[in-house]
Formats: sequence, C-alpha cells, structure tokens
Amino acid sequence: MSESSASRAQSIRSASKRLDSFHSASYFSAAVAQALAEAGLSPRNQYLAVRSAPLGAASPELVTATFYSFSPAFVAARVPACWDEAAPSEVCAARLAGVEAMCAELFSASAAGSADSLEELRAAAERVREALAPVLAAQDLSGRALYAGHSAALRPEAVRAHDGTLQVFLDLWADITLLREYRGDGHLASLISGGLTGLEAIVLDSATGRSFTPTAMRKSRGWSEEEWRATAEVLADRGLLTDGTDSADLAEEGLELKAAIEDLTDDSVAAAWEVLDDAALAALKTDAKALAVRVAESGTIPRKLFGHG
Repeated sequence: MSESSASRAQSIRSASKRLDSFHSASYFSAAVAQALAEAGLSPRNQYLAVRSAPLGAASPELVTATFYSFSPAFVAARVPACWDEAAPSEVCAARLAGVEAMCAELFSASAAGSADSLEELRAAAERVREALAPVLAAQDLSGRALYAGHSAALRPEAVRAHDGTLQVFLDLWADITLLREYRGDGHLASLISGGLTGLEAIVLDSATGRSFTPTAMRKSRGWSEEEWRATAEVLADRGLLTDGTDSADLAEEGLELKAAIEDLTDDSVAAAWEVLDDAALAALKTDAKALAVRVAESGTIPRKLFGHG
C-alpha cells in the first residue's frame, strides 16, 4: 500500500470510528432500552434481538455466525426465545422509536449547550448525510449478511421520526448503522482470513487496550473466564500475546496480525469510499468529530468498560 493510500485508508477508518460512536450509543441508551422493554423484550435479550431482528426470526446458529464473537451457548440461551417476547418487526420498530428518544436527549438545545450549538450539530449532520449518500449507494450486498438485513429494515420509508425536528438525526443514525454493518461484515471476512475464531479475535482485541476490557468483553459476549483463559494461553503460546492474563499486551506477532486484519478490513470498504475525494473525506472527518464529541459529552457510553487505550 502506498503512503497516500495508507493515509486515505486511515482517514476512512478514523471517520468511521467517529461516526460509529453515535450508532454505538444506542446500545447503552436508557431511552432505547425502555422502548425495547415496552415492546416486550427482557433486558438480557435486547442486544442480540435488536441487531439480529433485520434478519427475521433468526436461529441461534445464524446469530452466532453473523455476530462471530459471541459464545454459542450464550446466544442459544436468548435466541429464539427473544422472538416469543417480540416479533422481529416489532423489535425493529421499537429500536427506531428508542433511537428517536435518544436523539431527543442528545440533540436538544440544553444538551448541546445553546441553540446555536444545536444548529451547528444539525448542519454537521446534514453535511455528513450528504457526503455519505454516494458511499452508501456504492456499498454492494455481496457476502454482507447483517448489512443486507439492515439495508432492508432501514429503508427511508421505515425511518420516520414522530418529531420532525429530529428527522435528520434519526436518518443519520440509520446511515451510520448501514456504514457500520457493511464494514463489520468485511471485518469478519478479514478475521476468517486471519485464521481467528470469534473468541480468539476478541481476546486479541481486548489486549489492544482500545476495546472492551477482558471482564466487560466476557460478560457481554458470554464467555466464561475458563474459556477465555484457555484461549489466551493458546494465543500466548503462538506468540500473539505477551502472556495469558487479563493484563496481557499484544506481542510483536500479534501486532502484525492485527494490523494485517485491519488493512484487509480497510480494503473491504475502499471501493465504496472511492466516490469521495480527499477534500470531502477531510471535511467529513471534521463533522464526524463534532458529533462524536457530543456523544462523548453525554456520557451515554460508559468509559469504564474500555481499556487503557
């Protein structure tokens, strides 16, 4: 990869991560959790149901395959039981209602600090949507199961805010969700190419210090400490981790493998991003930062779950 290509790939990665904070906030939002509970979903089932609902009444095997890093036993304890609590179409509708409520909390004049600040965020959201429109149009469905399901569930006619002043933010959340699931499907293909199982992938990810801590990762993905420890020991023996403890860092070979996988992930989305020139990409990064700062300031995503990075 040339220096200019590497720089552009890094800019796309950075913009994507900044935008993704808005999508990720919906998994921690009390407003979204309340909307899902009102639809009948118990808290323990909400995450798996809300992300797999665009696939229909998915089986535990399908959810395990498309989510990749979750314990099969953890998934099977929640799917398909979640569909007895709420049908997939009901889950999708409740999710959007909850996200709209979250947007009302994030993007009010009082939350933004002033009416002028809110208008600046609204303008940034509109510019981001305009910049992303050709990127989303260029995203191909081939091999992208979760992206394909979400692209159907989040058609424009389905993403309608009850409060028209929030429409641009709800639309932006939907756009970012499609961007995230597209890149996510590409990332899973990269992990497979790298020869990593789902558990191995998240053990290595935790060791970067930029993801969930090992404790938070085990709890959210349903792996036991014994399963985690055995896998960490294997990765340490392979020279990918410094040791098998929760405080392990990536060894040199682990750093190289992670970098190679991230490069493959960058390659998996590069074609869709070719529609933006470097100037448009730089402007998008700036607007994405403003939105990410608002999400961070809200405290919706708890920092204590994440590592030292």
